[in-house]
Amino acid sequence: MPWYGFIHPIIALGTLALGLVTAQVSLSKVSDWDFPMRRQRGRSIYFLLLCLANFVMGLFVNMGLRGIHKGVELSGHMTLSIIVLVAALVAALITFTRSQPGQTPPHMRWHATLMILAVALMLTMTFLTGLKIIGF
Repeated sequence: MPWYGFIHPIIALGTLALGLVTAQVSLSKVSDWDFPMRRQRGRSIYFLLLCLANFVMGLFVNMGLRGIHKGVELSGHMTLSIIVLVAALVAALITFTRSQPGQTPPHMRWHATLMILAVALMLTMTFLTGLKIIGF
């Protein structure tokens, strides 16, 4: 595989790590009075941008591999990545909801669920890729 074929998996691992941290903090601190709203908003936006970069990079890598007749066909990979993008977008938008000072917005309970969904689907894509690599 050419060198640019390794860019997409490296970015995907970084995105997965950030998603895990964001989901863990969102899940563990959602009922605390000192919920780190600004930090979670920043992490969610970075996660969304990394998901978008991952999506575009995956498209470019696959187009490049098709150009040298070594395209990779992964069933469901594109569909799962679109669902991850939508979940990341909604999770990022939820962080912009407002509430009374000292209270966590009620919609932030969905943030952890959406982040866990996005991370779980990214792990599913990793599993599908692993199956393709070993020949199933």
